Amino acid sequence: MITVQRLSYEHPSPFTKDTWDTLFHDLSFMVKSGECLGIVGPNGSGKTTLCLTLAGLAPRLTSGRIQGQIRVFDRDVQVEPVGWAADIIGLVMQDLTGQLFNETVEDEIAWGLGNLGLPAAAMPDRIRNALAAAGLPDGLLKRPVTDLSGGEQKRLAIAAALALQPRVLILDTPTGGLSPLARRILQESLIRLRRETNLTIVLADNDLDLLTAVADQVLFLDDGIIVDSASVYDAVVAKPYISSAASVFSMVVNARSDYSLTCLTTEEAIRQTASIPIVGDCQPPVAAPSPVEAPQVAIEVAHLTYSYDGVNRALEAVDLSIPVGQFVAILGDNGAGKTTFAKHLIGLLRPQEGVVRVMGKDAARLSIGQLAAQVGYVFQNSEDQIFSATLREEIVFGPGNLGFSPDRLNHAVARSLERFGLEALADLPPAAFSFSNRRLAALSSIAAMETPILALDEPTVGLDREKQALVGAWLSEWHKNGGTILLITHEMDFAARYAERVLVFDRGRLIVDACPEAAFSNASALISAGVEKPFSLALAEALECAALAGDLTPEGTACFLLGGLK
Repeated sequence: MITVQRLSYEHPSPFTKDTWDTLFHDLSFMVKSGECLGIVGPNGSGKTTLCLTLAGLAPRLTSGRIQGQIRVFDRDVQVEPVGWAADIIGLVMQDLTGQLFNETVEDEIAWGLGNLGLPAAAMPDRIRNALAAAGLPDGLLKRPVTDLSGGEQKRLAIAAALALQPRVLILDTPTGGLSPLARRILQESLIRLRRETNLTIVLADNDLDLLTAVADQVLFLDDGIIVDSASVYDAVVAKPYISSAASVFSMVVNARSDYSLTCLTTEEAIRQTASIPIVGDCQPPVAAPSPVEAPQVAIEVAHLTYSYDGVNRALEAVDLSIPVGQFVAILGDNGAGKTTFAKHLIGLLRPQEGVVRVMGKDAARLSIGQLAAQVGYVFQNSEDQIFSATLREEIVFGPGNLGFSPDRLNHAVARSLERFGLEALADLPPAAFSFSNRRLAALSSIAAMETPILALDEPTVGLDREKQALVGAWLSEWHKNGGTILLITHEMDFAARYAERVLVFDRGRLIVDACPEAAFSNASALISAGVEKPFSLALAEALECAALAGDLTPEGTACFLLGGLK
């Protein structure tokens, strides 16, 4: 079990020399053996630091100081030497930069097992079982870790922790970057492990599907204190930025009617609305076709094929054309080829077969600098992108190299800082930012470049609902002003809300290319690619009323439901 008594954590202030800021104060709670504690809260509330502190890594490996006591199975984690709990506490960090360091998938998992003294003959079964629990195939065992997608690396970190068969598992935002399929596999694995091994879990995540299925209790952490200890639903009602599409739908319905829905997941929404009568035409109106002019093409890809190892194809014969000004969502399972495709647009990869044209020019004949003037690319991992001493310098770098005039440069930097709420951090080193602020720093540096095309690789990972909405508002404005957007995401409702076209990749092949309504209705393709329907469409199909998904947003679905009630 875990017992925390009057725990406080301070770290050096980034703004004032020789002063300390309190991250959290006087926390006390207990997790019984076999229980799952969910920790929720906004970005910057201290969830990650609390996870590291429970594992005995903070403040030893971070700047800071603590007061209070943490006992795990009656041992003080802050007194015991680092490494004492290798077979007791398993930790999966939000930022994997410092967690994965071995050459291959097999080496990464075997490294921990070797440190425990497990005989080599016993390792293969442990490794295979851990891979299966994390949703990774055996075929990846010999793959270099650096060749994995971000989501596959997250699954690998989970597998490496599970292979140790810990008694306590601490997970910091484990679903960040995972496909819907991988999230389901993780959820099922945690439920099974709790049932079979009495595993104790601390789960810091705002993913309501996972919390609803796994957590016994939830601590809401904000402004340095535990605001509440309650059910998942109570935490969501208290702080709506911890929300899901289903909870947003529920809140809109309750605010505009006498109903009292309490749904946090799609399954709960289907159950709670099944008996609500709907009148009127449930078929969505058919929009009259508008005249179509031949658009200017922003990106054209013909027979694009690429392999990292010369055997397995990360992309295979991809053909598509994206007109100027279109907002495209790119979906698919972890490792489906989405990032590989995007890297061809900025010259980080060159076609082994086929051709990629950006604004009419062969990308293979353009330098990375020339492509950067056309395509603003946000990396899946912000650590691969940020390198400057201060955030202001980071933002200045791109537009400065593009030849912005001093006035235009100053305006672009100021507007970018304001857009993402980063003004107070402008003169601080982004490498020291929290995970979420590094993500926003990367976005701000690309926004300032004002390129005609944006290619964003999972830009909302690690962001709470408020910051996701901030990113969505920026993208909407960009799109409205004629910008072309390619958004790689595992957030189906985010894609459905903003995109006008959906591409679905499956094992290197482009298997769906359609408007959101048609793409998300292709059930067989979605299942094959590990993609799920957005909330509105899933509810509309369950209630046999297509008009409920008229605009593919939970707010629109709620409004139609209320408008159609008897």
